[in-house]
Amino acid sequence: MIMKNYLATHIFKSEEMKKKFMDFVTSTPHEDLKKGVTGAKARCLVTMVGAGDSMKVFCRWEAESKDAIIEQLGDMNSMFTTDPEECGNIMDFRN
Repeated sequence: MIMKNYLATHIFKSEEMKKKFMDFVTSTPHEDLKKGVTGAKARCLVTMVGAGDSMKVFCRWEAESKDAIIEQLGDMNSMFTTDPEECGNIMDFRN
């Protein structure tokens, strides 16, 4: 199946879940984190955590479907809700 582009907004279910997430990502090696968000049907390309008191995380995904993202997140779904939005056009200004 063709991979589509998504921008997902993940909203923590509580301050406790945000702390649990942040503790996990700051104590887990980068390669292990990458393995957890990379699969045959969905892979996270970039993650941006909202600044300060924000309860949001924003991620750019390539995935077969919205459901593939939810499936790839697995147990992390207990920490936040996820709203993936399919993006039809990506403009990359880095180069």
